[in-house]
Amino acid sequence: MIKISSNGLVQRRSCPCGDDQCYINTEGEEGHSVFESMGSGDPNNLVGGSQICSEVATNILPPYVGQSFHSDEEALEYYSNFARNNGFSVRRERSKGNPEHPMGVYKRELVCHRAGPPLPRKTDDVKRQRNRKASRCKCEAQMVIKKNISGGVTRWLVFNFNNDHNHELMDSSEVRYLPHRNILAVDRDRILALAKSGCTEPLILRALEMERGPSAGQLAYGERDVKTFLQASKSVNRESDGSELLKTCRAMKEKNPDFRYDFLSDENNKLEHIAWSYAGSIRAFKLFGDVVVFDTTFHLKAYDRPVGVWFGVDNYGHTIFFCCVILLDERPESLAWSLQAFLRLMDGKFPRTVLTDLNMKLKDAILTNLPNVKNAFCIWHVISKLPSWFSALLGAEFDRFRIEFQRICDLETMEDFEDQWANMIMDFGLGEDKHVSLLYSNRFYWALPYLQGWFFGGLLTVGHSLSIHSFFKGFLHSQTRLKDFIEQVGVAVDFQNQAGEEATTRESQNTVNLKTCMPIEEHASTILTRYAFDMFQKEIMASAQYAVYETAPENYLVRHHLKSDGGHFVSCIPSDEDLHCSCKGFETNGILCRHALRVLSLKNCFFIPDKYLLIRWRRESSLFPKSSSNKYRSQALRSLASIIIQESALTKDRFDYVEWHLSRLLSHVRDMPALDVAAASDVEQSSCFHDVVDIATAPSISRGRPRKVKQFVKPGKKSSS
Repeated sequence: MIKISSNGLVQRRSCPCGDDQCYINTEGEEGHSVFESMGSGDPNNLVGGSQICSEVATNILPPYVGQSFHSDEEALEYYSNFARNNGFSVRRERSKGNPEHPMGVYKRELVCHRAGPPLPRKTDDVKRQRNRKASRCKCEAQMVIKKNISGGVTRWLVFNFNNDHNHELMDSSEVRYLPHRNILAVDRDRILALAKSGCTEPLILRALEMERGPSAGQLAYGERDVKTFLQASKSVNRESDGSELLKTCRAMKEKNPDFRYDFLSDENNKLEHIAWSYAGSIRAFKLFGDVVVFDTTFHLKAYDRPVGVWFGVDNYGHTIFFCCVILLDERPESLAWSLQAFLRLMDGKFPRTVLTDLNMKLKDAILTNLPNVKNAFCIWHVISKLPSWFSALLGAEFDRFRIEFQRICDLETMEDFEDQWANMIMDFGLGEDKHVSLLYSNRFYWALPYLQGWFFGGLLTVGHSLSIHSFFKGFLHSQTRLKDFIEQVGVAVDFQNQAGEEATTRESQNTVNLKTCMPIEEHASTILTRYAFDMFQKEIMASAQYAVYETAPENYLVRHHLKSDGGHFVSCIPSDEDLHCSCKGFETNGILCRHALRVLSLKNCFFIPDKYLLIRWRRESSLFPKSSSNKYRSQALRSLASIIIQESALTKDRFDYVEWHLSRLLSHVRDMPALDVAAASDVEQSSCFHDVVDIATAPSISRGRPRKVKQFVKPGKKSSS
């Protein structure tokens, strides 16, 4: 079953258990007005059971300034429900922004249906006009919402709310006859399905009313609204738009040879599948394609096509786009084609790990086409389904169940998981539930104890879900055609890359806040990005709470100081600079775990072995090449100067050394040309800094020489320099 948005993309509600009568209700889920997610929304907005109606909310509180919504459609739906319960209806008034604007539409005014001055009569002939009161009376009741983007997450915030009406409010039962009625997303798929089966508008309306209850008048819209919606849904030409899409791809390829696309046509030369990627995305995959998210929970409503998007995360923790695919359907062969096309576009490079929704067909396709790639289910997708499956069944006990479920997910050992899972199922009486069986049979794909040792790069958290779902917000709208889809996705990718570059520049200028006195922390702060260092810092701070017991030469048991049993085994071989912990934290996140760090501290190690500072987490692994612009040069020098100041102020010797060299350097720079020279002289370049560093006169220059430091130093032994 498909939940259809009136604005473009829709949310799939079919349940992975395979039961046609079971679906996932994703009301209130984050998604763009055109490009919406279909399975990973706010768990609190999910309900279960095919008979539950989410259209009429009986006790909707008034909106308030600062209230947050995932999308403008969600804000409109909330305000419309509030209006219906209070005797008026809502219409869209003015908006700011457009699809060409970097933020798309960024402001909307939602007003009372009687806002604005009375409309002029269509004719001056009074006899031909009905003598009725004007519907508009300059009512000032309204809700103004603005788009806010923070940390890569898009929200619509209530900027202004006025609930003062200058007219009488109607009875809630009469509101259904007012104009500007909104067909909620939960009903749109049913309308299209009934229309496809040959039902007329009156029959569709009656069928929907019967699903709400035995009496008529339970809907907030009427026949005319259903007819308008059906006409709008038929306004696309799927065949010609597919041809136009291919023409757009060819034109983009001619304009930029590094743009790549792949497609498949049927025997009648009609487009079935298409996948594409951009030059920057392919370069990003080579650096950060070790772990990817393949999100297939999107659906392009107007063309009845599923859409899949490949994402990843860079060394700064920013969401990055890799590839997009539009398929004809979700048959196994279509999903297999999407995987094969992705590999072709990425020069045959395989990811190490692929995170997906809890999708059985896609799981089988990955197992067949990517046999050596680890497939796991995004934990945020799993958790988002719990309310649909268990909230109605457990009632007041559901909140306790969800807390217990999430706790068991994060257990460290498979033995603990098996024991506590069985206890939880018995405690809540879910032994015969089909969804419990589904989750348990697929526990190897989502439960943390079974995923240890596979690289996920920090993506085993719910936080990244929001960045993915907000990626395309503001760039796709209700009039986006298939032929424009690729260009609009490209605009979204460019905007995201620009935001990522600016964030990277800002982070490079920030001073890292060290929280321990350990040299190993300072060493990591000079190499890792802020995102990776935050993960490292969390581990090194936690390591202080662990005790170490030597069980054999170069083997240790590391256990929390409050526990009398359990723990993790760490092997440490100084000669090979080799570390291994049974928790497999490094293998999973690419950051040394607290147990290994505790042993390094015991072994008097003041620097992290180089192989445990992964290239993908280092500052040097940037997606954004150095620019020759004045803005970049200014930012780069500020960053370097900040580091020099921080390091040189520690001791007087450092200060004297840096001051002497900087004064000589400044004198030399002032003698250089003030304008860029088109062709620099190789002869001049070769002697550029000879007079800057004068070893004979420089104070204590030997202190600045690079020195070789042993990574492991055993007590009682001298290290050779």
